[in-house]
Amino acid sequence: MDRHRTRRDLLRGLLDPFRPPRPAAPDAGTVLRPPGALAPDRAFLGACTGCEDCVPVCPSDCIFMLEVSEGRKLPGIAPSLKPCTLCADLPCVAACPDGALADPGGPDRVRIGIAKVDPRLCVTFRGERCDRCYRACPYPDRAIMTIAGRPLVGSGACTGCGLCEHACPETPKAIVVVAERLLVPGLRVPTSEYRSG
Repeated sequence: MDRHRTRRDLLRGLLDPFRPPRPAAPDAGTVLRPPGALAPDRAFLGACTGCEDCVPVCPSDCIFMLEVSEGRKLPGIAPSLKPCTLCADLPCVAACPDGALADPGGPDRVRIGIAKVDPRLCVTFRGERCDRCYRACPYPDRAIMTIAGRPLVGSGACTGCGLCEHACPETPKAIVVVAERLLVPGLRVPTSEYRSG
């Protein structure tokens, strides 16, 4: 019995370098809210009861429940694992019995967050060719444009769906979505990067 375990462990050890890296567990502080989440975030937190009704109706299976504090779970999206596909009828919004998700007026009006390109990680800034994020975007030339072969996010049109993040082949991702609640309202700039006055 121990001999078999040792062989199995040895084989696992030999194969580990060839296995893709395991994705990191989603972080409750940066995970995205589902489409239509009330803003400001305290309104969403006050309305959401964690009923989970939005989870089973999601056709792309991207909404999951995440424990955010002892005993409290909230729905979230981790686009590196599974992005939002911006369903035409937004069934997650329709399924919410508590009003924590409100109809934004169509998939192109969803504001889950905003994509942010890291030029230190994006190969296009080293002169290599890649357009995966652009091709994955549901609103190309509005939400993501390419300037001199490099991606540029259109802050007014980006929904934060995460399709670009999911499509990025780099590890760590060269383009990631910053949750809407972590942005300066109106400016859609990460609060961590904003300096007023």
